[in-house]
Amino acid sequence: RQWNGSAWSSLGSGMNNPTVCLTRLRNGDIVAGGNFTMAGGVAANRIARWDGSNWVPLGSGMNATVTNLVVMPNGDLIACGSFTTAGGVPANRIARWDGVTWSAIGTGMDSQIDALAIMANGDLIAGGGFTTAGGVPTLYLARWDGVAWSPLGTAVNNAVRSLAALPNGDLIVGGYFTTAGGIPADHIARWNG
Repeated sequence: RQWNGSAWSSLGSGMNNPTVCLTRLRNGDIVAGGNFTMAGGVAANRIARWDGSNWVPLGSGMNATVTNLVVMPNGDLIACGSFTTAGGVPANRIARWDGVTWSAIGTGMDSQIDALAIMANGDLIAGGGFTTAGGVPTLYLARWDGVAWSPLGTAVNNAVRSLAALPNGDLIVGGYFTTAGGIPADHIARWNG
C-alpha cells in the first residue's frame, strides 16, 4: 500500500507472497523483493519494479528469496538473499541489475546475505550468515571494492542482520554477534575503516 499523506492506496493488486524489502531507484520507481512469484498479476520471481502504475518484472528474477536491496552510486541495483541464480545466470546470493540484465558479483557467498550498505567511497558492504565471500574467509561481513570481496578486519563472531553506512565513512553493524574485531560488542558495533 502507498501512503500519500492522508490516505492509503493500492499498488496494483499486490504480491502473492510477502514482500521483504523495498528500495527506490534514481528515477523514483520502487523495487520490491521477497518471496513472491507474482506482482500485480504478472509473473515476477521474487523481485519487481513499480513504475507508478504497474508492476514490471526485472528479467526472470531469482530462484529463491530476496532479502535486501540497495542502489549503487551509478544507479545499478544490488539484490541479495538466499538465491543462487538471478535472471537465469549463476549468482550466489548477490547480484547486480544494470537496468537490462542480471550479473553475478564475483562468485558470491556460501550462505544467505541479509544486509547491504553502500559506503561513502562507493564500496558495497554485505552482511549475513556467510563465512566466505568470493572464496575468501570473511566471517559474516564482506566488502566489494568493484573488483574483489575482502573481509572487514576480523569482523564479528556471528550473523549480521543489519547495516547502516554513516556519512563520515563509519559503518554500524547489528546482528547476533557478541564480539566485533575481537572485542565485546553485544549485537551492535561500529567499524571505523
